[in-house]
Amino acid sequence: MDKIYGYKQKDIVGLAKFLMEKQNCSLSNIFEEYGALNGKAKGTVRNLYYALAKKSIEDKDFCQKHLGGNPIKISKGKEFDEKEERNLIKTILASKTNGNSVRSIIMQMAGGDAKLALRYQNKFRNAVKYKPQLIAQIISEIQGEGKSVSFNLEKKTSPCVISEHQFDKLKFEIDGLVQRISLKIQKENEYLRQRIGVLENENLKLIALLYGSESAGDARKFFKSNTKKQFIN
Repeated sequence: MDKIYGYKQKDIVGLAKFLMEKQNCSLSNIFEEYGALNGKAKGTVRNLYYALAKKSIEDKDFCQKHLGGNPIKISKGKEFDEKEERNLIKTILASKTNGNSVRSIIMQMAGGDAKLALRYQNKFRNAVKYKPQLIAQIISEIQGEGKSVSFNLEKKTSPCVISEHQFDKLKFEIDGLVQRISLKIQKENEYLRQRIGVLENENLKLIALLYGSESAGDARKFFKSNTKKQFIN
């Protein structure tokens, strides 16, 4: 089956046709509608769109046939530097003092621009998830300016990030578990050593009973050289 950049050609072509029919719709709505019609996730359709855009630029015949000769141009958003990221987070957290939601604050900052608001939202969420130390620093900074921050970092921190107190508690519990397991193994080993000793003594008694003072040689010699009365019942 023919593929375009790893995706089925029929899906790429189908999306191109759908785009030509929905020229006045936002990309977000197009992704959702096309995904719903074709049983695909919105993120998958977005990836198809990027593949289609690349194909439209590199293959003029394809572009002419499926997009009316108008290649799709995707503008790459400018990356946040550390200062911009910090200012963004601080503005959002400082605005939370008025009881506003993060979403409403971001929309106001973006001036109603949905695409820009999405960039702000993703940057803030990523910072909360992967940079809790930075969030905590900025909260302390805002509090140092005499303002309160109505943002609970603990509830929003990634499950993979734990506080020092939680780490110490977890370490203590693990150490205790290891000690209990070690003690149990020691008791089991001691019991096994005792049982081995008992079995060794019983084995010696059995050898003495079978062979008397002679060394333990071939058992068949014992049974051939002794009478039935000496056999163990």
